[in-house]
Amino acid sequence: MKQNKTFIPDHLIANRPKILKLIGKLAMKVTGWKTVGHFPKDERVLLVAGPHTSNWDFVLAMSLILSLDVNFHWIGKHSVFKKGFRRLLRKMGGIPVNRANPAALKQEIQNVTEKYKGFLIVIAPEGTRQKVKRLKSGFLRIAHETNSQIMMAGIDFSNKTIELGDFFSPTGNVEQDLESIREYFSNFSGKRPEFF
Repeated sequence: MKQNKTFIPDHLIANRPKILKLIGKLAMKVTGWKTVGHFPKDERVLLVAGPHTSNWDFVLAMSLILSLDVNFHWIGKHSVFKKGFRRLLRKMGGIPVNRANPAALKQEIQNVTEKYKGFLIVIAPEGTRQKVKRLKSGFLRIAHETNSQIMMAGIDFSNKTIELGDFFSPTGNVEQDLESIREYFSNFSGKRPEFF
């Protein structure tokens, strides 16, 4: 508990029931995953996490959220929010995105922005678990519209480490920015490295 207070800014502590925190910590311990780096004190942060190559990334993210008791908001494909799990995933900070209805995501992000003075929104720039030629640029727009700092987080299955990295400052040149971010994530090994 004390570790959480020093590791995570007060405005990001979720204060979930102890049993949920214990489940998350147990999952991280049993699987051997660890987190290095620290969460920023900035009030609004968009955490760009990758490489995203497997469904295991989602399981890992949920374990991390519970173990650290962090109040994350995360953007996920709408098909993940299946009936019966929708409410739980929403409670865990999930924001569904349906590419056929981008206005809905914009409204969801606006709701988070209006509700919380400080927040942490997590997004995978690939937008899918499959191999992509080009990263999606939506996170750049979201960061701009919410006046958020962009922070990088690398997921490395080779050493079971989630690395909370540096801030990224967009140049205004979208293609250049996407290439810089792809280069950053090339330093990490996803569950299926061939997909990145």
